Amino acid sequence: MSDGLLPRFFWRVVDALDYLVTLGRLRILDAVAGAEPETPADLQRKRGREQLERAFPILDCKEPDAPISHSTDRVPTED
Repeated sequence: MSDGLLPRFFWRVVDALDYLVTLGRLRILDAVAGAEPETPADLQRKRGREQLERAFPILDCKEPDAPISHSTDRVPTED
C-alpha cells in the first residue's frame, strides 16, 4: 500500500467523482420515481405543528431545520 501524497490525492479525487456520480444517479431515480407518499408519522407531525401554530401564533414555526440553542436551558452550577 502506498502512503505517498500523490496516491492519497488521486484516491480522494476518485472518491469525490464517485460521490458526484452517485448523487446524479440518485437524483435521476428521484425524478423518475416521484415523491414518496406521506407516512402516518409525517401526518402526525403536521397535525402537531398546526396545533402549536394555533396555540402560539406569535412564534415563527416556518423553519423546522433551524438550529436550536439549548444554552439557556442550563442552570449555572455553583462551585
